[in-house]
Amino acid sequence: MKEVKFVHASDIHVGGFAGRALRVKEEETLTTFVNRCIDEKVDFVVLAGDTFDSNIPPIREAIMFSKQMRKLKEAGIRVYAVYGSHDYSPTRDSLIELLEADGVLTVINNEVQDPSGVWLNGVHGLVGAKEVYRFGEPELAAKHKPSIFVFHTAVYEANMTPKELSVPITNLPPGYTYYAAGHLHKRIELRSMEGSPINYPGPLFLGWSKADLENYFRGSDTGFYIVELEGDGNPRFEYVSLRGIQGGLVEVSAEGRSAAEVSGDVERKTSELIGSLPSSSVVLIKISGRLSTGTRAEVSIGLEKLRRKHAEYEFEINDRQLSDPEEVEVERGEQFEERAITKLAAEFPVKVEPAFIQQLIHALGEEQPEGMTKADYEEAVRSKCAQLLRHTLGNQVFE
Repeated sequence: MKEVKFVHASDIHVGGFAGRALRVKEEETLTTFVNRCIDEKVDFVVLAGDTFDSNIPPIREAIMFSKQMRKLKEAGIRVYAVYGSHDYSPTRDSLIELLEADGVLTVINNEVQDPSGVWLNGVHGLVGAKEVYRFGEPELAAKHKPSIFVFHTAVYEANMTPKELSVPITNLPPGYTYYAAGHLHKRIELRSMEGSPINYPGPLFLGWSKADLENYFRGSDTGFYIVELEGDGNPRFEYVSLRGIQGGLVEVSAEGRSAAEVSGDVERKTSELIGSLPSSSVVLIKISGRLSTGTRAEVSIGLEKLRRKHAEYEFEINDRQLSDPEEVEVERGEQFEERAITKLAAEFPVKVEPAFIQQLIHALGEEQPEGMTKADYEEAVRSKCAQLLRHTLGNQVFE
């Protein structure tokens, strides 16, 4: 087989940011990405999930992305994709399905062979990482060489999301030449049990959250991999960094300070930063801590005045961890879930770990696949729960 060259990208999150400057940069980044794919004369592109920030993105961004994919098709470059937790839809009401119907990309639902001779298979990312239970299915093991496994799931060894369901490397389907991973918003390079690359490129652009923007300004990688395959040999890959956003981070602690002091500190630090930045740059302001006097509303008023004073810049505000002096701390969703699962584990008829309860809940909550009868679906859930019970409890299993 001749040498095959492909691109591995993930977590583009098209439509994830609403600010005008960031929307412009998103389009510029995708244009640079597509042009590089064409210049490199790659055979195909692999998108490892969360291509869009939602299953139905804003129409402007949807049109923009569709045009970029059309350019790849016109250049003879195929595109393959799996869903991520953000753009997945259990009813397949997603723009990705429309793009597949239009012939500009192929959704990897089962094993598929690219005209270059390379085989691709994969697992879609689901909300709540429910897809982790699929990784033990024997039919996912590679049947051909060279082959690529595409997935949108955290690998346990990456140690990025300890509270989230993840897959240990030992549970990845064996035999693939390259594992094209997505979901973790950080560039990570690992190896399978057989020595094949397991690569997370991180976001192609930014991601979707203020935390992603903060990580970007702190120097996190954003970009994609160019991978070369030749026969059954070890893949060669190169990371291409894409960093076109000008701006910076302003970080202010409000702990034990008045609203007026915090507002003054924000204005001073912002003025220092933008003094070295061109107009249309992006400034992320992060404020955290409990105020001693004054209110969050007063700080917000100060931020709005700052926006108007420096209207030529784009401001993103992260004040989620800013609280009023007497504000009652509200338990976050993940904290409530963790406490509830721990309580359920303690009340279980036999001794189990909270992780077992979480796995059982996810197994019971799996959606009925399209085309599967209700009876078959119920039997599949019953079988999966029984398997989980036997694996965890051994001889303690009760019927």
